[in-house]
Amino acid sequence: MRLSRLAYACAQVIKVGTSSLVRPDAGSLNLSNLARICETVRDLRAEGHRVVLVSSGAVGVGAQRLGLAARPADLAQRQALAAVGQVYLMRYYEDFFSALGLVLLTLDNLAQRGQYLNASNTFRELFAYGTVPVVNENDTVAVEELRIGDNDTLSAQVATLVRADWLVLLTDVDALYTANPATDPAAQPIHEVADLSQLHVDTSEGGGQWGTGGMATKLTAARLATAAGCAMAICSAAAPERVAAIVHGERVGTVFWPLPHALRGRKRWILSVPLRGELWMDAGAVRAVRERSKSLFSAGIVRVSGDFAAQDAVRLCDAEGVEFARGLCNYACSEVERMKGKSSRDFAEELGYVGSEEVVHRDNVCQLTQRRPSSDASHGHDVHGGRGGNGVSPEDVAGRLALLRTRGGAHDGAARPAMPHTPSTSQLGLALDGATLDGGRPGRGDPAGGGGGGSGGRDGVAQRLELLKQRGGGLSGQCASDDVETDGWKAEMARAIAAERSAEDSPSAAVVGSPGSLLVGREADVTDEGWLPE
Repeated sequence: MRLSRLAYACAQVIKVGTSSLVRPDAGSLNLSNLARICETVRDLRAEGHRVVLVSSGAVGVGAQRLGLAARPADLAQRQALAAVGQVYLMRYYEDFFSALGLVLLTLDNLAQRGQYLNASNTFRELFAYGTVPVVNENDTVAVEELRIGDNDTLSAQVATLVRADWLVLLTDVDALYTANPATDPAAQPIHEVADLSQLHVDTSEGGGQWGTGGMATKLTAARLATAAGCAMAICSAAAPERVAAIVHGERVGTVFWPLPHALRGRKRWILSVPLRGELWMDAGAVRAVRERSKSLFSAGIVRVSGDFAAQDAVRLCDAEGVEFARGLCNYACSEVERMKGKSSRDFAEELGYVGSEEVVHRDNVCQLTQRRPSSDASHGHDVHGGRGGNGVSPEDVAGRLALLRTRGGAHDGAARPAMPHTPSTSQLGLALDGATLDGGRPGRGDPAGGGGGGSGGRDGVAQRLELLKQRGGGLSGQCASDDVETDGWKAEMARAIAAERSAEDSPSAAVVGSPGSLLVGREADVTDEGWLPE
């Protein structure tokens, strides 16, 4: 299968595991394999791709330099080894790359919204300078509660941060298998996964002698990456040159296809917030949250676990404990425990105050799986090619991915090829009159844009914008004056256009709408549905 639409110059995150860099028998650095990996990165850059290299191996290299035979269990000892090994590892990378930049991250850098955006800006500038960012967790200073823990998860969070198109995990196996092929001769490779919720494999094996990962962490990385619209692949580090073949659509290793509706803006960041607990839900609540994108209310919660405060991130699980989403909880765990199974009308009596009706608001829910009809347990894949048991072919998913990439115009250029961008003033720098504003006024139904009367909703907004684009001239005196009628939508439209003209210097400004308003904002603030919250 070839997917030419994904073969254009794009942003890629390549993660190299410790098992791919350190020889397990001697604990020494595998320089020949490291050289081939770096050559692959250089070839991809020559094709115009932007590449981030997430590199493990600092602890293993440090142990080699200090003559240790095994990875220590003590955190302080591992941090000391990482401090030694990171220096030598970067020296080798510097020999292979003409320009590189070292980025050391902790969970706190990703969990804090401000630091998250600063990190995104740093990557954008590193790309602009033509460097290869080399990323690792800052093991030397990270305390246990702020550690990401494994570079599989780190690479998925970096892919989300830079809005990558591909995440490739180079490891010591050539694909994902139904079981451990080293111990189970009946294990079969899984070449494509379109629906992680239908995947049932044995991931009990942990990482190797020098590493911390395993197949379970790779599936966690797949959930994060695919939810953010990034395709992920697992392939053997013994043949790193095949990464280019994956990007060009050839069948190599295991490919996890992204969800058709990728998370955007703030919801991408929520994926990086550390998890503090779990909320288990009954079947009705699962259907409402997962299938209808509704908020989670206390009546649908059946179990609470963890120790979280208000606005902490929690897992959203079904009655069997299977995670399907993540979200920011509006209440502390002790409050949710008291309110579970009860109506939100009882908040005042149970808690002594009335806060938000929702325990987790829909705007703070990040879906990790996509519900699709399935008639058999084929893991969402077909080992012989073609459609999997979920009825969705990789071509279908890839087509939706390509469509998502073509929507919404340009962005800040941090992680994808620059799309043609029309300055904002050319889109709405035109005259308005009362008839134009009144024509096709949007309905006032569902705040998410799904209802309302008349010709409302997003189609109505799109029609009005198209009509406005066909009109010439700049802002009329009527719109610029203080005499503009202030009956809701007219006034909001006039103010939005004036603000839109003043924001023309912002390269990432975009005009987006929601029923009853026309707002101006940055892509980072846009919801996963493509609309700014009111």
